[in-house]
Amino acid sequence: MGFLDKLKPQPRWKHADPAIRLEAVRALDDQAELRAIVETDVDAKVRRAAISRLLDTEMLGAVAASDADPEAKDRAADRLLALASRPDLSGEPGKDATGDELALKAVGALTDPRRLSTIAKSEGSGAVRNAALARISDARVLGSIARHAKHADTAASALSRVVESAELLEVVLNAEHRDIAASAFERLAATTDVSQLRTIEARAQHKTVSRRARIMIQDIETAEAARHAAALDRQRRESMICDAAEQLADIADISVARTELTRLTDAWAALGASEAAACERFARAVAAAEAAIAVRRREADEALDRLRTRAEAIATRVALCERIETVDGDDTLEQLASLEEEWRSLLPLVGDGSDADRLAERFAHASKACRKRHEMGARLAETQARLDAVVQEAETLPSQTDTEAAFTRWNSLSREARTLTTLLADASRPADEFKARLRAVEQQFAALEATRDEAAEQARQEVVAMLQRLVERARRVSDAEAITLREGERLMRDISAGLETAGHAGTSEALTAAVAELRALQEKIAPRVRELRDLDDWRRFANAQRQEQLIGMAEAIVLSLRADEEANKPSDLAATAKALRELHGHWQEVAEAPRQTAQRLWDRFRTATDFIRSRCEPYFAELREQRDTGLRRKNEIVAEAETLSTSNDWVRAAARLQEMQTEWQALGRLGRETERDLSQRFRAACNVFFTRRREDLTDRKKIWTDNLAQKEALCDKAEALVNSTEWDSAASNMKRLQAEWKTIGPVRKSKSDVIWNRFRAAADRFFERYHSRHEIALASKLAERETIVVELEQLAGMASGEMPADFSNQVQQLRSSWHRSVPVPVPGMKSLVDRWQAALTQILSVRPDAFAGTDLDPAAVVHKMEKLVARVESLASDLCQPKETRLSPTEQLAARLRDALANNAMGGRATEENKWRAAADAVKDAQGAWQRLPPVNSPEAQGLAIRFREACRRLSDHARRQQHPGSQGKRPQQHEHATA
Repeated sequence: MGFLDKLKPQPRWKHADPAIRLEAVRALDDQAELRAIVETDVDAKVRRAAISRLLDTEMLGAVAASDADPEAKDRAADRLLALASRPDLSGEPGKDATGDELALKAVGALTDPRRLSTIAKSEGSGAVRNAALARISDARVLGSIARHAKHADTAASALSRVVESAELLEVVLNAEHRDIAASAFERLAATTDVSQLRTIEARAQHKTVSRRARIMIQDIETAEAARHAAALDRQRRESMICDAAEQLADIADISVARTELTRLTDAWAALGASEAAACERFARAVAAAEAAIAVRRREADEALDRLRTRAEAIATRVALCERIETVDGDDTLEQLASLEEEWRSLLPLVGDGSDADRLAERFAHASKACRKRHEMGARLAETQARLDAVVQEAETLPSQTDTEAAFTRWNSLSREARTLTTLLADASRPADEFKARLRAVEQQFAALEATRDEAAEQARQEVVAMLQRLVERARRVSDAEAITLREGERLMRDISAGLETAGHAGTSEALTAAVAELRALQEKIAPRVRELRDLDDWRRFANAQRQEQLIGMAEAIVLSLRADEEANKPSDLAATAKALRELHGHWQEVAEAPRQTAQRLWDRFRTATDFIRSRCEPYFAELREQRDTGLRRKNEIVAEAETLSTSNDWVRAAARLQEMQTEWQALGRLGRETERDLSQRFRAACNVFFTRRREDLTDRKKIWTDNLAQKEALCDKAEALVNSTEWDSAASNMKRLQAEWKTIGPVRKSKSDVIWNRFRAAADRFFERYHSRHEIALASKLAERETIVVELEQLAGMASGEMPADFSNQVQQLRSSWHRSVPVPVPGMKSLVDRWQAALTQILSVRPDAFAGTDLDPAAVVHKMEKLVARVESLASDLCQPKETRLSPTEQLAARLRDALANNAMGGRATEENKWRAAADAVKDAQGAWQRLPPVNSPEAQGLAIRFREACRRLSDHARRQQHPGSQGKRPQQHEHATA
């Protein structure tokens, strides 16, 4: 050891007194020194204290594994557990590793499964939890982690490594995470039985798992019931098949028995019966059925031989009957004798005699007929020749034009042909060819008759339809209140013609009903027509008198015009033309006159009006010229209107079209045909324009409506942002809404200002709050502090009997909330701090016993005060007293030598300033710790507060004088430090 090393002060953690070393270790942060203490210190308490502050996981792991002191081993393991569970430590002095790195190292050093399980179950980072889980191999510990881990992913990882059914069952019953319990249940369900499922259903914490267990139990019970039912059904089907097989011996039909036996055999094979009794019963039934089928087949073969022999005998007799029925010619008697001899030589039939009797009767009848044919040979030839002639004539009838004569002749020939064919049939000379030819002719006549009937029926239907139309027409006329004479006379003529046509159309039920109804309507309408005819005669007579008056007026106008002409006096042609129009109009009203005088009256009227028209021709020419001018102007208006009909200048074009409509009305009417065409064109052009304008207005209204909807949506979003405190995102969103507002088109004028004012008001309110966001945030924080203070004051104001059971817990929670709250640098905070301190002081003064053993315990607070006071006073005594008074002569010499060497090597002033700066920092730390202490209102605490303030003041003043030597002559400024 060098001389300078001997001069250095010995650190307190190397002191010979274990108590001093223990106290030094509690304030020591140097990890190297802590490792040295753990390795070398002989006192177990000192090593335990060092272990509690050590961050070297390797050293901690070695101690936990092999230290001689069991408590030290536990303390090291607990320290590793604490390091693995702590948050990020990179910000602490002397700690250069992040929280996850240090925690992973601590996990790697731990070997205790229980503590590793605690880490895996905790809410630490995923890497730490996974590392702890990876070091665990005990099945029970893995099951515990799967049940109680805070994070579901860690629980799932632990569950994946659990293989024992008992542990899986515990996870299913007690897992805190529902998904983990469900996953464990899925794994356990493959091997579990009904009793375990019932246990899970009854004891599982999660209803989902209980429900799934209950469903599985129900499925198992259902499957068992289905298996039992299947077994019963199998036995029932075996019994049915055996019963059916035993009944096969009674089936007479061999093919049915064989088919049924095959079916039953296949069904038995498909059933796969295994019981010996059932198989033996089925085998006996099959053997019996096979034997019965063999017996019946043999009997069937014998019966078939008998039937074949009988059939051959019957066939021989049938052939003889057919031959004798066709015998003809000159040698008929010889052939008949040969056949009769052959018939007599046949053996008698075996079995039923009905066929034999029927064939014998047939042969006898054929033999008799053959002899009769031979006797009637010549007569039958004449009959056949006549039948041929009748058939040939009948075949020519369908082509005749006279259909009625052909039908009459056919009826006669068909009767004769039937008589002839009957004669031939009686003589056993069937005339099938002639019958077929006659049927063909009959079919032709039937077709002709059907065509004739169809045409007649169609004609009747047409007549009926015509009559029904007349009936409807007559009914309308009959029901009408008034009809014209022309209509009535035309209807009566049509009714008469229709009834005459119906008389030639034959008879039918519909025709008869229509004729009867039409005759009834004719009788009803005829009197009204006669009455109208009489009225028409009277009207024509009255019109003749009116026409005489009009003729007189026209002739009077003629005389007036001639008189004006003779007197060279101008006539009022406009009035004359108007009178002429009126005369023609009145004449049209009374144009029908009696037929014997109508032409004479018309000739007189036309002569007079023609003279008047010739005199008014100049006036008419002037009107035509005016009309031509008006037509030209209307054509111009129409052309301009058609041009404007495609214009998009809605306001100007609409005003111009309205002006043209006014002008059009002022021009008046200029002729029917031309006026109608021009009016239609002008009206069409106006309609096109105003329709386009209305459609455009509709489209614009739709656009306005859509734009209004978009702007209202923006207003809603802006109003939702007004009270937001997410300032950055809300401001960005509000600016985005303002930019989006500019991209939306216009809205209706009546709503434009309203919607804009609404949006602008929302934006203005938000940005006003945005510019005052700091004040709002401070006010909010101040309100939170105010709420905490009010709650504490309410607890302080309670009487002893009113205090709740968890009074101390509520105070601790409020104190934690107060310290966690962000500091508020506003003037109102000082009054809140004063109120807080006053309320807390009152609570601790009234109920100190409620906080015994906690950090609010007044005794513990006083003890902490004493430590802080001792620390600050010790620091003040070490630094503030003159060095000469504190050291012995030898120590003073060594100190001076050390200072000189330090001045020569590193600069003494800098070292001194660093020392006092460190002292000032220590004072600040002590003051901060003092302020965090709960307030205690006791004489002892007040005395300690005075001593603490005095020591702090001394240190601060002395440090300031050392850092600023020029200010030593000045009086130091006094500083008061709050004590909490």
